[in-house]
Amino acid sequence: MSNILQIGFTTEGTTDVRFLENVIRRSFEFVVLNSNSQIEVYPPEYLRKEGESFVEQVVNIVKKYPYFHVICIHSDADSPDIEERLKNNFEPTFAAVEELENDVCKNLVAVIPVQMTEAWMLADLDLLKEKIGTSKSNRDLGLPTRIKLVENLADPKVVIKEALRLAQLDKPKRRKKLKISHLYSPLSQELSIEKLMQLSSYRYFMENIRSSLEKLKYL
Repeated sequence: MSNILQIGFTTEGTTDVRFLENVIRRSFEFVVLNSNSQIEVYPPEYLRKEGESFVEQVVNIVKKYPYFHVICIHSDADSPDIEERLKNNFEPTFAAVEELENDVCKNLVAVIPVQMTEAWMLADLDLLKEKIGTSKSNRDLGLPTRIKLVENLADPKVVIKEALRLAQLDKPKRRKKLKISHLYSPLSQELSIEKLMQLSSYRYFMENIRSSLEKLKYL
């Protein structure tokens, strides 16, 4: 008999919902498939935030949705590493949740892409170019030449937008232009987990996934 896993998740913005919903589901499934556990991963449910501060928003969510096994909390690092975001946002928030009564979900997973979510979209550059519909080189599109350079980018969203512009320069003007908003969902469904694992912020996310499943005694 398999266990079930109900996952809730928050995001910073609406575009993040389309991307992270699939990435969160596929990441949990990846961990489950590589274990000996029988776990049915339900589609993650987006939870709308209410409240002023980061702490208040998360506390309100765990109180409102006590039935989730895990709740993933997303906040972009907005910097070259995740340490500052962890110290200023996540650590005090998770501490506040631990102090609550036990009838809330305290099994929280931090989702902190370096700089912003779009950095994770750049983890699989071959897939990105396939979705853009171009055979131009990474260099011609202004993209990183290696995955490990992705987390050095100050503004990954601008990099993707510029790659889209360069890829479509020689396309007929009558043709409808592809926008970055068209990429979030299709990329998230096919991104290589192995390539994502080359990003330090994603590896941290996966470590948190394993810890959350161990808390549930699912691993």
